[in-house]
Amino acid sequence: MRKMMFVSAAFVSALTLAFCGCGKGSSTNVLKPASKPSDPPADYVVAVANGTPLVWDEMNKRAMGYMKDEVEVSHLMIPSNRLDEAKDYFRRRAVSAFVFKTVMLEEAAKENISLSEADRQEGLKTLAQSLKARNWTTNDFFLKGPMGESSMRSEFEAGMVIDKLLKLKVRSSLRADEKEIADAVAMIDATNDLKQVKLEGVRKQILAGANFEDVARNVSECPSAKNGGDLGEFGRGKMDKAFEAAAFAQEVGVVGPVVQTRFGYHIIKVTARTPAKAATDSTPAVPETVRASHILLNRIPVDRKRVSDSLLRTKYNAGVQKYYAELKAKAKVECYLYKDLTF
Repeated sequence: MRKMMFVSAAFVSALTLAFCGCGKGSSTNVLKPASKPSDPPADYVVAVANGTPLVWDEMNKRAMGYMKDEVEVSHLMIPSNRLDEAKDYFRRRAVSAFVFKTVMLEEAAKENISLSEADRQEGLKTLAQSLKARNWTTNDFFLKGPMGESSMRSEFEAGMVIDKLLKLKVRSSLRADEKEIADAVAMIDATNDLKQVKLEGVRKQILAGANFEDVARNVSECPSAKNGGDLGEFGRGKMDKAFEAAAFAQEVGVVGPVVQTRFGYHIIKVTARTPAKAATDSTPAVPETVRASHILLNRIPVDRKRVSDSLLRTKYNAGVQKYYAELKAKAKVECYLYKDLTF
């Protein structure tokens, strides 16, 4: 399970490569042009990393594909008067991704990193997991990408090679010791305690006259906040046991004490109650129901494994940045299109 967590993190880089990175190019003139053309031709050299060129056509194709993906999948809204600014932003990202890929793949070659069929199958499984959020299959990834199926498969292979390099150079040395885990758990406990104290203060405001529904809209972390905290009518067995016990014990119109459930901390207000009706010869029994509103502050779950995984993920991301910075420091990178772009 931990392996999958780290592979997924690395595949963020692989997906970035696929949508805005760049390949090694072909036999393009890599001499620095005298100045940037006002309308760059397809073979205009945008940047060079360790002798590997990136040309305008490739960069622009990747950048526009990435922008299209953000608009269609992440619902990015780009005002028409800021379209040029958005294009510039994604082109810069494409250049940065090109440098990352080029530097990493060169280092992987020096380390004799190669892929086995097992690596590819594991990579496909992880890719499938990563694509669930956008309702894509792995075939969608290869067929709908901005560069065509062949190039998308090549980018996928590159991502797996880079991931394998990072396993060797970064991931293999990661550890989360017991003190780090204990400190993180203590911090979570303290945060939860503060949430409970905050909600106690909110309850005092309501008891002092603040409108429950207005407070719920502004404070509650439950989706019901938009309805003033209203959860509708419910019977027994429909809610968390602690929540249910409190709701059915409260009088209508009373703002109850703060209640803790597995979801978090609640202030409950019962707004209506329908008493139970016994069965008759012609009608079935009708159980008691209540209608209630609540204000919720979510509780952060305390799970040592999740805490350990989170610590390792943070260390991994920092380790990747440090390792990449070390490689970049030894690389020769020139960007002719964006003089201010740093790597």
